[in-house]
Amino acid sequence: MKALLVCPADRTNVSHLAERAPLSNLPVLGKTLVEYWIEHLISLGAREITIVTSDRPHLVRDVVQDGQRWGIKIEVTPERWELSVTEARAKYIHESPQQWLEEPNDAILMDHLPGLRQHALFTNYDSWFEAIHAFMWRAGGPDRIGIRELQPGVWVGLRSRISPKAELRAPCWIGRNVVVSTGAIIGPSAILDDRVFVEERAEISQSVVAPETYVGEFTEVRDSLAWGSQLLNWRRGSCAQIPDRFLLCALADRQTQVKATGFLPRLAALITLLATWPVGFAAILRSFMSNHPAFRTCRAVHPQLGGSDSRARDIIYYELAQAGPWLKRWPQLWKIVKGEFAWVGNRPLTKAQAAMLSTDFERLWLNAPVGLVSLADARGCMDSLGDESRAHASFYSVQHSWRLDLAILCSALSHAIFGIGVEPIEEKEELPVSLQPSVVKDKA
Repeated sequence: MKALLVCPADRTNVSHLAERAPLSNLPVLGKTLVEYWIEHLISLGAREITIVTSDRPHLVRDVVQDGQRWGIKIEVTPERWELSVTEARAKYIHESPQQWLEEPNDAILMDHLPGLRQHALFTNYDSWFEAIHAFMWRAGGPDRIGIRELQPGVWVGLRSRISPKAELRAPCWIGRNVVVSTGAIIGPSAILDDRVFVEERAEISQSVVAPETYVGEFTEVRDSLAWGSQLLNWRRGSCAQIPDRFLLCALADRQTQVKATGFLPRLAALITLLATWPVGFAAILRSFMSNHPAFRTCRAVHPQLGGSDSRARDIIYYELAQAGPWLKRWPQLWKIVKGEFAWVGNRPLTKAQAAMLSTDFERLWLNAPVGLVSLADARGCMDSLGDESRAHASFYSVQHSWRLDLAILCSALSHAIFGIGVEPIEEKEELPVSLQPSVVKDKA
């Protein structure tokens, strides 16, 4: 079945919302508006979706790409202006109407969230906040992987760190990979999207903090949308840029990227690199003698792609071109020395491979640092993107610990030297039923 999505554009009453991205790309509780609609149409049986947009179609295409990660076909079609639903039907559904979903789901204008038609998003800023707040209660349901309800009306996402001395006032939503420091007060009616960092004694209420935003110490955010250094008051409709990065800014502006390893693991990687240089040099020399390039340049998505943002920066790393499955990773020891890779993590994925992670569970792969070796390696699934590798990667993202890391390293070492494996230590804590993959029936 086919369906049509029309992206909103030219909403003068909420023009500040569209300054950074098209309205269809606005972040809403860990995903973008267009992603929610795609998932809704898939649940209705759609397998081909056409998205028509007049506002920065390339940015919409960056988010949805070709639909491969949902297992469907998506086509983004530019238009000169925003079409009404009637115009869109007349232009795109004039042939074979039986192949399309039944009205009104055959063509939808994304000016509201799925199931909340009574809450218009873009009438004004007040209506936008009211719609997001109403949707918060739905998005916290048990079908949302990784979200747990700490107390009534307080939801926290996967791998978020909340200080025990922070105060959470219901209702509030805290997304994935969020840090809330000591003395911070979150809520009521506060939404912290993915990868937000809140410093000590900051206060956030009646507000939305967009992904990858830093809220500084003693900063008070009330009745506003904080997105990077932009502060938009949804009650008054006023917008301001905060010049002081100690108060409010994008995390990228503060260069707060967390290193994948500490000092001792990085020192160990340097020692290992120096101790094994004859082996690496021999592989490089063999390539030169056979007239082949010694190194292969690889490009991978950054682990922060575990959120909904598919436009995060890439990682460049190298492999030995003429080497075996373990030796080819030798140049990546330098990435550990620089703190960009970890000894143990999940293996890097290209952007195309990341797009193939079709469910929230599989996308957990990107919630762990890039590692020289992985749990999938220890289980004999080297450089694979199969179901078993995806399950191991997602399991590791949720359950990794120093004991599991040590067991994986021992297994990888025995594989590389002796060709035999050591079974990784099984974690005593089990995944919740909602996180257990059906493809894993053993100790993983």
